[in-house]
Amino acid sequence: MKLRTKLTVFSILLLAIAIALCCAIIISFAYQGEVESITSAGIFDFESLYREFVWGLTDSMPDSPIVRRSYIINKFRSLADAGEFVLQKGDEFWVNNTGFDVKSILPAGKAAKLSESGSTQYKLARIDGADYFIAASPASIAQEDYYVSLMRNVTPQINSVRSLAAKCALVGAVITAIAAYAMHLIVLRSLLPIKALQEGANQLSGGKYAERIPVHGHDELSELAADFNSMAKAIEGNMQELNERAERQQAFINDLSHELKTPVTSILLSSETLLSRSVPPDAAQNALVRIYDQCKWLEQLSGKLMTLVLLQGEISLREESVAELLEAVKESTADKLEKQNMKLCLNCEMDTLPMDFDLMRSALVNLVENARKASRDGQTIYLCAKNNTIEVRDFGQGIPAKELPRITEPFYMVDKSRSKKQGGAGLGLAIVQRIASAHGAALTAESVPGEFTSIKIVFQAK
Repeated sequence: MKLRTKLTVFSILLLAIAIALCCAIIISFAYQGEVESITSAGIFDFESLYREFVWGLTDSMPDSPIVRRSYIINKFRSLADAGEFVLQKGDEFWVNNTGFDVKSILPAGKAAKLSESGSTQYKLARIDGADYFIAASPASIAQEDYYVSLMRNVTPQINSVRSLAAKCALVGAVITAIAAYAMHLIVLRSLLPIKALQEGANQLSGGKYAERIPVHGHDELSELAADFNSMAKAIEGNMQELNERAERQQAFINDLSHELKTPVTSILLSSETLLSRSVPPDAAQNALVRIYDQCKWLEQLSGKLMTLVLLQGEISLREESVAELLEAVKESTADKLEKQNMKLCLNCEMDTLPMDFDLMRSALVNLVENARKASRDGQTIYLCAKNNTIEVRDFGQGIPAKELPRITEPFYMVDKSRSKKQGGAGLGLAIVQRIASAHGAALTAESVPGEFTSIKIVFQAK
């Protein structure tokens, strides 16, 4: 059974119970009111006749039983001319003004039982399909016991209550039917967000991550729809990130294949030259040099690739001297800078930083090497550390503004021919980016072509 069916049935059931209770209360009040009205009228009539009859008789009654009987009967009839009254002595009914056989309704023992307490007793009874109000009381006349009874047919009054009950039942049924239909519509409308959630989930499972659920109102289902949208947005973002990562990996593989193709081809050609039977000594020497150069380049490339792979995990950091770091970078780059008559100027205004010393030295060496390759002979490169920032600045050819966003992509080179000539593979800044990220730092770049280039590693403030 579907949820909307369950809710509809449950709601209708509760509604029917509520309406039934209301009808029962109305009928109960109506019945009680009618019974009180019948009882009040019956008691008044009965007690009026009883007082006049009993108090109107005296002890100076005729001695003759026949005469006395006649006297009592006449007196009772004169007072009970409206009917409905019964005068009874023992098992004998002296007066019956009811118009029907009261022996089957009120035998002698019945009246005695009603009045056995010595006081007037009242009762509503249903006899032979009719409703009666019965009142009975003992009466002592001339030291003889009599019973005075009222037998009033109240079927019309009781039937009016039954008619009211039937009308209430009919009205209740109509109200229940109308309310049930309205409840059905309300349930369907209330469950529309769930239907939308179901459809949205199906769309999401089908790969449509941009699907969103309309949010209306501020109830729990609306909150659920909003949470679904947040989840869908998060999934969409994660899938987009995964797709972008997959694209980057594919681009990395494509670039790697392209980078490896040139040295491998050169090595194969040189090897074929060496395998030739008639190779001049000069050609053989050139072939060996080419093989050596390409192997060295492949060695450097494999080392850089290994660095990229290793930087995928976490690293351990400890406080290290920034001044010692800069001196280590200067020592590592001194030979190549000296060959081009270039200087590395240091400026350190920091004490320590949390870092992996070797990785950070490698990153700064890469930056200085890039600056060297972009500068002319005799120029000065600046390596500065202050305000939680380490900067490498050169005054070489610079980087075009449109190229800046891509300089950290693996195998990306601004000037491919110059980079290849200088033994570059386009991995230096990619490695620097990974090292900076591993330290919780940010890598920023600023450059004006023909004027300067500034690469900064910005650490988080302590």
